[in-house]
Amino acid sequence: MKHLGANNIHAKPTQKVGFVLKPHGFSGLVKIEIEDSDYTPKDFILLLINDKYVPFKIESFNPKANLLKLQGFDSVESLNNLIALSIVVILDKSIESDEINYQDYYLVDQISGNQYPITNIIEMPGHNLIEFRVDFKDALLPFHEDIVVNIDHEIKCIYANFPDGILDL
Repeated sequence: MKHLGANNIHAKPTQKVGFVLKPHGFSGLVKIEIEDSDYTPKDFILLLINDKYVPFKIESFNPKANLLKLQGFDSVESLNNLIALSIVVILDKSIESDEINYQDYYLVDQISGNQYPITNIIEMPGHNLIEFRVDFKDALLPFHEDIVVNIDHEIKCIYANFPDGILDL
């Protein structure tokens, strides 16, 4: 079994690539300002909230107007807490996951002992996210050494310390 060392994710080099500007219309669209011409939102957007990096799944993106539709945000009111937040990317990969098919693995919460099937590893610029199934919805967890404490390849389990509220997103 391989044990991963702990590093503070906030000490990792990050780059601000934009920010959330304002709601657009009444259906949950949000206008973003992109400051880095090399950055294009893909499947997820990473926002800096209370000194923590929080991923949000993107339902759609209009690159001409810089309009995002985020999963779970269906009204202007639901977007109010996102206004003016920084959009960031983490510049280094802490854990490489390129050669292993983690879709056969389970994610185990170290605290509760609950197991969740992993459905995908999503590669983002500078880091990866573990997509896993909770009841009838997909959830995300950063694939980072601060959170992932052990990977047991024999029994195909990834043990992690789930941040508070991660299953509520």
